[in-house]
Amino acid sequence: MSEATTTTQIHPHVAARPARLVIGTRGSALAMWQATAVRHLLEGSAPRIATELGIIRPEGDLDKHSSLLKIGGRGVFASALQGALLNRSIDLAVHSTKDVPTIEPAGLAIAAFPQREDARDAVVSRHGVGLADLPPLPVIGTSSRRRAAQVLALRPDATIADLRGNIDTRLRKAETNAYDAIVLAAAGLTRMGWQDRIAEYLPFDRFVPSPGQGALAIETRQRPDPVFDLVAALDDPGIARAVTLERSFLRAMGGGCTTPVGAHAIVDSGEVRFWAMMANDDGTRLLHVEDRFPVASAPEDVVSLADRMRTDLSTRWSGAEAPAHPLAGRVALVTGTASLVERLAAAFVAEGTTVFESPTLVVQSTSDPDGLEAALQRLEEGEYEWLVVTSQQTVPVLARHGSHRIASATRIIAVGMGTAQGLEAAGFQVDAMPEAQTSAGIVTALEPLALSGASVLCLLGDRAGTTVTAALDARGARVDRVESYRTRSVVAIPEDVRAAVRQGRIDLATIPSPASARTLVEMLGVDLAALSGACMVAIGPTTAAAMAELGLPVHVVAPEPTPEGIVAATRDYFRTRT
Repeated sequence: MSEATTTTQIHPHVAARPARLVIGTRGSALAMWQATAVRHLLEGSAPRIATELGIIRPEGDLDKHSSLLKIGGRGVFASALQGALLNRSIDLAVHSTKDVPTIEPAGLAIAAFPQREDARDAVVSRHGVGLADLPPLPVIGTSSRRRAAQVLALRPDATIADLRGNIDTRLRKAETNAYDAIVLAAAGLTRMGWQDRIAEYLPFDRFVPSPGQGALAIETRQRPDPVFDLVAALDDPGIARAVTLERSFLRAMGGGCTTPVGAHAIVDSGEVRFWAMMANDDGTRLLHVEDRFPVASAPEDVVSLADRMRTDLSTRWSGAEAPAHPLAGRVALVTGTASLVERLAAAFVAEGTTVFESPTLVVQSTSDPDGLEAALQRLEEGEYEWLVVTSQQTVPVLARHGSHRIASATRIIAVGMGTAQGLEAAGFQVDAMPEAQTSAGIVTALEPLALSGASVLCLLGDRAGTTVTAALDARGARVDRVESYRTRSVVAIPEDVRAAVRQGRIDLATIPSPASARTLVEMLGVDLAALSGACMVAIGPTTAAAMAELGLPVHVVAPEPTPEGIVAATRDYFRTRT
């Protein structure tokens, strides 16, 4: 067993089984127990493959004194293992599921949920009694805001004391006069054989555990890495179904592991019994819900429940009007082209938001200037009956050409409100605009237009999809698709932005295009997981769909794809969180 372990690198496209697997784990006694349990499962299912444990020490283990909020609560125990997977120093990582952020770094996947112990929280007390029977004004130790909020709901006279350290360290502290009791996961105590220390198991209807609590998660690189399939054979479908629902609830809440959120699911006989809790950011307001769903609709039902609870929490106890400035004091990450980032940043700063700017795309001149100039010349000479502009980035190109040089008979279709506004500001008349920037919206907008046999010039970027041109083709138009600009991904993220993401400081992130979503995922790498808990804002439905394909949650879809529309939609979201 070694702290720095390497293994033979496997080319991502080679499906051969490895001869040896390095199982990554934290170095605590409980983590080693969990990794050893997985090692035994692997040896049983693939006995010809040798295994060894490789110890990885996350920052949360190296710094045992600072609050988790200070050193970065989102993924603080998982990120080091995820980094080791990506750099191939380990082949699989064993996690406590509750420590794994709900956003996966690109290239990684949870391949199996093989085991789950008792998911309840438990009280360990030097007095040998549960919460209700502790002496007056008890001091109760926990580093979890979720546990703290629920303890105070049951014992309002308690003082919460931050409690860090491995499970054995915390048990030793529980014996001192510094604490009357501590709250831990029952699963860890059971796995270590210390269940006799439990004074009280806290029931789900009064004390909801963390999503995934008690379950093991095994993370690997994505297919076609052969380790994924080896590990996937260990998956327990029943555990996976329940844990996935709990994590879906957490994703829908927009909450990371430092947000007071709890969820637990029991799946039985075609029905899901679901317990959930949420507290506001300072833990002073708390909501418990128990519900039941059909298994078939449960994935949608838990998301709806999260939305209802978030709204209910903000209105049930407020006793006042909604806050006038719900974005004040929040921290935003804004992405996109430099010009869009500048406008978005200004709009958020006006709301009292702290902004980290991270341009993701650079706009460049077309790679075919002669082809573009020839198309614009034909446009000037009246060869096109329709001009279709799909992006604001094309507007400066047309502006340089001059609005007076477009034939008066040519009609203009603008895709997107921002594009239409830009064209009109530059002196162009917009004749048609899809109400929704989706395939269906574009087809609907083109339906009444006389496009059959019409000549159409479609100006768009080099990364644009085929939605618009396919809709034009379907209407019988003769389409010339011409590149009017190029976009290139920014390679590096500013260090201050990366640090803010790692520390879990980001409350919201704006994604203005599919290309920006892909670039942000690539730039952040393993740090992407630390955005779990941030409100993810899509500029429109097309971007939202691209985010979902990349494994990013979508909490807000702006109805108007402009800086003002994005800010307004985000403001509405946080009004229900404040």
